[in-house]
Amino acid sequence: MNENNQVEFSSIEVAKKTKFLNGVGRFFAFCIGGFGILTGVLLCITVIGIIPGFIVVVGSLGCLALAMGKQKVRCPHCKKQTIVFQNVEEFHCVRCKNTTIITWK
Repeated sequence: MNENNQVEFSSIEVAKKTKFLNGVGRFFAFCIGGFGILTGVLLCITVIGIIPGFIVVVGSLGCLALAMGKQKVRCPHCKKQTIVFQNVEEFHCVRCKNTTIITWK
């Protein structure tokens, strides 16, 4: 905080990872995750399929998390590498507790 009670944030520019196979893999992970959630919910409706349906839903949420895309960024204060989801606007460093604004290129 400065003398005007305003919080100061640092900012970094990060280039997005863009690979063809990364995009195709993310697409398939999103499709598998969506289909898995639909299947898991249908299984949970039945009494017999509650436990397998729950397992399918949890696994599908993992596939959807993979489809969101992650990238490593480095904190400008303490130089610790942190993994963040692409397209987030800021991240909080777990080591130095500072907030850094990310500008994606």
